[in-house]
Amino acid sequence: MTVPQPLVPIEELDLSERLTKAQEVFEKSCKPSSQHNEYMVNRATLLKQEDMISWDRPARNSASRNEVQAARIIYLLREYERENTFGNMASEDIPDPETRDMGGQFLTNKDRIENDSKIFKIAQQMPKGCHLHLHFNAELQPERLLLRARLMKNMFIRSLKPLINKEAMDTTELVFNVMPDDTPTSDIFSTEYNFEFKTPGSRPWMRWTTFCEEFENRYNDLFEIRSIDQDNIKKESIVMEENGLAHFDDHFDQEPLKLNLAETWVKNKMVLSEFEAYGMSQTVNGVWARFNQATRCFKGLLNYKKVFRWYIGQAIDRMIEEKIMYAELRPMLMDKFIPTDEGAPNVTHQDQMDIILEEVAKKQAELKKQNRLNQFPFGLKIIYCTPRSIPKQRMLVEMRDCINLKLQYPDLICGFDLVGAEDRANHIGYYHEELVSFTKACKELGIDIPFMFHAGETLLDTGGSRDPANSNLYDAVLLRSKRIGHGFSLVKHPHLIEEFKKRDICIELCPISNELLHLCRNIKEHPYPQILAAGIPCTVNSDNPSLFRGDAKYSNSLSHEFYQIMVGTPTMNIHGWRQLAEWSITYSCLSDEEKKKARKIFKDEWERFCQWIIDEYAEDNWVTGMKPS
Repeated sequence: MTVPQPLVPIEELDLSERLTKAQEVFEKSCKPSSQHNEYMVNRATLLKQEDMISWDRPARNSASRNEVQAARIIYLLREYERENTFGNMASEDIPDPETRDMGGQFLTNKDRIENDSKIFKIAQQMPKGCHLHLHFNAELQPERLLLRARLMKNMFIRSLKPLINKEAMDTTELVFNVMPDDTPTSDIFSTEYNFEFKTPGSRPWMRWTTFCEEFENRYNDLFEIRSIDQDNIKKESIVMEENGLAHFDDHFDQEPLKLNLAETWVKNKMVLSEFEAYGMSQTVNGVWARFNQATRCFKGLLNYKKVFRWYIGQAIDRMIEEKIMYAELRPMLMDKFIPTDEGAPNVTHQDQMDIILEEVAKKQAELKKQNRLNQFPFGLKIIYCTPRSIPKQRMLVEMRDCINLKLQYPDLICGFDLVGAEDRANHIGYYHEELVSFTKACKELGIDIPFMFHAGETLLDTGGSRDPANSNLYDAVLLRSKRIGHGFSLVKHPHLIEEFKKRDICIELCPISNELLHLCRNIKEHPYPQILAAGIPCTVNSDNPSLFRGDAKYSNSLSHEFYQIMVGTPTMNIHGWRQLAEWSITYSCLSDEEKKKARKIFKDEWERFCQWIIDEYAEDNWVTGMKPS
């Protein structure tokens, strides 16, 4: 019988014996054991526990066989494009100029997304449900508004600076307006030009047709952009006037529309370029100032009767093409009138609402004749918007007008919102007495105008003050906002996250807008995965698509937004796309009966969409996990 030797404490061993002992222990520990198995079991349990509370689990559990197959195809395509289309692979090599970063800067990637990405082409075909955060003046290409302005002999322009040198050209702000034909004018290109709009006796306006001619004469050699032949432009204008631009409106994604030199220069004032968005010296305040300039430039080109009516019809066509079945638009309604075609400011809010209803009815009648009414069955609704920078007394006027419109158009007005950069005064709580009074009045009148506040669209998150307690997110919760626009900074507030969940508040995500207004550098830095993981319902929206096109050929779209959502995090999949689209129905302002119908339409369209993905892309080698050719 072998007598066991007593164990010698390791500290009593010499160094050589210690090293030998350590080697023996380590080799023994590396052999398969129950501890190794326990780790793998615990790891699988941890992943399963997280999966059990995943925000997209209901969609994954209810996915059809086609959706599961389509999900696999999209995954393979995305990872193939990450490696090949964008070349986004870890390496010590300095990337060449053609290398792009999937999920990197949107405007930098935009041409490659549109030209080379199958994921984007799939996003274009995706049924998107409802669009719940879309500012009214930024749906269509600026070229189309400029071509319309060419037909208006009484379209006028003013500048914040006399355009006497290139520095003034680069930094000025431009405003358009349809005015009476006998409006006194002056020369914007003169050193004597008086641009002070409210100065008595000032003549800030110049006729747009005259401006275009003078611009061509003065600056034809200053810009790399060259105008097309003037005779052709004149001929084209005649055709446009006779045919109402019909040949331009057949299809939204057309070839670049022909602009003259002045129109091309102005167009570049109306959209954010890649340099303006990503330039090394650009700041948050700088990009917001540029954004506001672009917004004001759009305003006068849109707000006159003829184009207002045309715009509604074109916007609906755009939505149908985007596979959006319903939208809630956010017009700025602080101006109580827009001009007639003759320049008289007497097209009231009521007139504008009537035009919207008429154009929706006209479009739905056309769709019904073509047996396509399910493509846009519920029309449009309006969220009344006013700036958060106005005095309290003016805010009361805005609220009264919103209530009056609701009483006149109960099925059209669906919400109230305060808009503007959140790093500037005022925060929502500044108007808490007025907003509480608004809610009380609505209750007594038996009408429902829920708040749909912009909130959390900021990095400082102080409501334009120096006090974090003025975050708009607090007041949005307390005032029972139905939805929140953006919600980017919500992840800073763990208690508010729980309040959002308890109160079932939905966030209207606008990822491209957030990137270009400097909340994040790219979609991979956007907090939407954290917001979704926290259990907050969200929808996907395009915010101001016409302003965010960069130097690319086409405006942004909801398809671009869903593309960004797909490539921004590896945890996103087609089931997540479906969940986001279904939430857009759930948190819309449609009636319960309309939502029931919308879900049926969406379900049918979604199955057709999944089948289309399989038919279009499911070659055998892809499905078995090989890279697409």
